[in-house]
Amino acid sequence: MYVGSNLPEVLLISCYELGHQPFSLASPLKFLRNDGINAAAIDLAVENLSDYEEHIKCTRLVLVSVRMHNALRLGVTVSKRVRALNPQTHICFYGDYAGLNADYLCEEQYADSTISGEFEPAIVELARAVLEDAFQQNRPPSGVRTYQSAAKPVLQRTSFMVPERADLPQFGSYARFRDDQGELHLAGSTETTRGCKYVCRHCPVTSVYQGKFFVVPEDVVIADIRNQVDQGVRHISFSDPDFLNGPSHARRVVASMHAEFPEITFDFTARIPHLLKHKHLLPEMKIAGCAFVISALETLNDDVLDVLEKGHTKSDIIQVLGVMKKAQIPWRPSLLPFTPWATLDDYLELLDFVRDNDLMQNIDPVQFSLRLLIPPGSALLEQHANAEWLDDLDAANFTYKWSHPDVRMEQLWSQINTVVRQSQNEDIDHSKMFSVIEGLAYAMVSKTPPFTSIVSQKRPIPAGLTESWFC
Repeated sequence: MYVGSNLPEVLLISCYELGHQPFSLASPLKFLRNDGINAAAIDLAVENLSDYEEHIKCTRLVLVSVRMHNALRLGVTVSKRVRALNPQTHICFYGDYAGLNADYLCEEQYADSTISGEFEPAIVELARAVLEDAFQQNRPPSGVRTYQSAAKPVLQRTSFMVPERADLPQFGSYARFRDDQGELHLAGSTETTRGCKYVCRHCPVTSVYQGKFFVVPEDVVIADIRNQVDQGVRHISFSDPDFLNGPSHARRVVASMHAEFPEITFDFTARIPHLLKHKHLLPEMKIAGCAFVISALETLNDDVLDVLEKGHTKSDIIQVLGVMKKAQIPWRPSLLPFTPWATLDDYLELLDFVRDNDLMQNIDPVQFSLRLLIPPGSALLEQHANAEWLDDLDAANFTYKWSHPDVRMEQLWSQINTVVRQSQNEDIDHSKMFSVIEGLAYAMVSKTPPFTSIVSQKRPIPAGLTESWFC
């Protein structure tokens, strides 16, 4: 919430950022204010746009953060409202999904410009140009893309600043961390790196960063954590695409955080190959307060994993199970069960794997409904542009349409997607929802689930956040 006495000239808006106070607001807000620009930020995940209509009517530049597919769809609605309130204001979408969908956003006039990659310096330059009446559509600042002028993602090292969080909504407005005793704690997030040095073909980060990643200095990370702890946060999510892209850096950050804040817990995301390669780091991560780890398991089908260039196999997944158990750190896999190459047998095998390894409580039900997104610019298009299962670009929904060769997979996805979404706001035990999903899947082959593999004694729900992850 903006608390200044003067209405801002620049307004940053986030629609959704994984249930966290948005880093994508806090970081550019600091850059703008450091440059002397009167800027404010609002988070529509927890605030109402109607409360800021006077701000919008007076602002010269509105910046809409779209780091996720869901946020992009919501951002279009925001843009329409902003246009109605202030037709003269410049609207810029920024984030990975802004770059991938720049053509549509600019052609439909939802955006006057877009920025992707390392967005903070470009945002400052854009703000200067707009406020000084020097902005030109055909000659925008470096890193700023318009309808008349294409620009590549900004992939240059940024002089990072400590994010400005004081004027953002309080952390109590966001998802909480639930520990293994069921106690709830305020949760925050930060970034230690940007981009990713790996090139999984379905990942939007690949399309933007092309295998590059940038390290956020340790002192900046710790200062950001310190500011959040001062506001009551007791758990930090490291939101890097892969926390172990720079294992030495991650190790130093964790050691420094634990030395200063020994009571703070944390979680991170890491690729399965990294968990195997750097498994020697896990015991010290556990001691330092690691509460859980997220990994993109995706599927057990090695052929599909190869198409996606995940860099791991089914055998690696099984090994990671043992590694995480030995480290005594709960493992929370994310899934991508619905792709054009996955079969119904693959789906059943995945369910059996989850049940046999007692992972029902570790996986949010929404994960069992996730369907491959193919945004414009996706690396998958290089290889599958003429595939029979691939349909036209649905620009308004920011993805290429596709249909599974097996109609049963389409039917199963529709059924599971429906039941999962209907239960989103209900407090339903993950194991019970898993049984519903399992029943739907086995019914598709006219069988009943193999209940003989049920673990006789259910363990406690592992630590995690109170909001399910989804794109």
